[in-house]
Amino acid sequence: MKPSQIGPELGMDTRTVKKILSMSEQEFIESQKNKDQRFKKLSRYEEFVRQRLDACPQASAAQIHDWLKECHVDYTDVSEKTVYNFVSYIREKFSIIKEFEKREYTKVPELPYGKQAQVDFGQFNMTACEDQRKKVYFFAMVLSRSRYKFVWFSEHPFTADTAIEAHEKAFVFMDGYPLEVAYDQDKVFLTNENKGNLILTEAFRAYHAHRLFSLRFCRKSDPESKGKVESIIKYIKYNFLRGRIFYDIHVLNSQALEWLHRTANAKKHASTKLVPSIEWLNEKSQLTHLSVPFLITQGAAPYKVRKDNTISFKGNYYTVPAGTYQGPDTTLFLLQENEMLIIQTNEKQEITRHQISLIKGRIISNSNHYRDPSIKIRDYIELVAEKFTDKAQAIEYMGKVKDQNPRYVRDQIQIIQLVCDKYYLHQRDAALQYCIENNIFRAVDFEPVLIALEEQIANASDSIKTNLLQNEQYQVIPQASNISDYNKLLN
Repeated sequence: MKPSQIGPELGMDTRTVKKILSMSEQEFIESQKNKDQRFKKLSRYEEFVRQRLDACPQASAAQIHDWLKECHVDYTDVSEKTVYNFVSYIREKFSIIKEFEKREYTKVPELPYGKQAQVDFGQFNMTACEDQRKKVYFFAMVLSRSRYKFVWFSEHPFTADTAIEAHEKAFVFMDGYPLEVAYDQDKVFLTNENKGNLILTEAFRAYHAHRLFSLRFCRKSDPESKGKVESIIKYIKYNFLRGRIFYDIHVLNSQALEWLHRTANAKKHASTKLVPSIEWLNEKSQLTHLSVPFLITQGAAPYKVRKDNTISFKGNYYTVPAGTYQGPDTTLFLLQENEMLIIQTNEKQEITRHQISLIKGRIISNSNHYRDPSIKIRDYIELVAEKFTDKAQAIEYMGKVKDQNPRYVRDQIQIIQLVCDKYYLHQRDAALQYCIENNIFRAVDFEPVLIALEEQIANASDSIKTNLLQNEQYQVIPQASNISDYNKLLN
């Protein structure tokens, strides 16, 4: 048989067959003896590679290469072929078999620089801490000519708003956007499709009107029409995600950006034989640069009010005023504005707002949601005014407190009521008189004024006592009573 026939029979390269045939019998025997004793450049990483392959048998040699660079700061880079041979050696030595499903893609013609980008979504089940499963969702974009890639992860399925946010992150990463973007017919972007008549979602239509790139929606079940990003989805899953531990979505996105710079955009592309990051330098001059940022305004979403007058939102409970719940169909609308959660009616009348909590399982409440709404402000003021000698003066004072703090008047009156319950009548009257005379109309200042007046009186009293004791006529020793005198009176 010819060497070209022997090679396929033995699973060898034809050049290897020719080399063996050129040896004498003794030379061949010696080469086989020394085969396993040859020095391997990656031998010190043998245990690391074996553990990774045990944990993830489907890992490719390219993925192992990336892990070596990521986990070993002292790693000396070698050729991809050397890594491939070493991984093959480890698989054979420890009988680690690689099994995976093969998927074919149709190649499409190359496009000019700046002409097109392709977008797709993916999801992957990662391993979290304590061997729990964690599903992550990701958005991927690739420039069709340079193959420059971007990926962004989320813990939740992408919506129109989050997809727009991912677009903006991708365009910032790529320093511009192309003339055309290709998509699947995804419900994130489309509300309906009728024989080519595509209806965009409201949010994505507004975004497209701002950026003005052309839209190209592929036919359903036709991945070959955007095969570049389909390959990227697989690349992200099996080069970056497979075998990686999930700690936190922010950590994952940070690792992804490092991976993009280190591997995805730094290695020669298998089809073009060019480095995407270098090709991108040629392509970015043909992209439309970002000038005015697109501000994402999220619409108010309907939420059911619970029986305990709270609304469940992203793992927390946010209170609404007592009495809001009026049955199982009670619905309010939530709007996110920066770090605030605004709760409003369908007529966009604001009911309350809360600071959004990043900690799960909390009850975020507002103190006025637990007040007794049956007592009107005017009645409440008259009730508290009863605690002063001059009721009319007290009403006048609390009226001015109300004028200065109209939104928090019940809180202000409640503070005054609590102070009145702690001190004597003459103390309250003195503080009231002082506040009116000095134009102090904040309830939080009422108790400090009262305390300061009491300290002033106490200091004056101590001064009088000290002056009296310095006089000689008062420096006498009083005569002590005898207990027997009290006994005689009582008997």
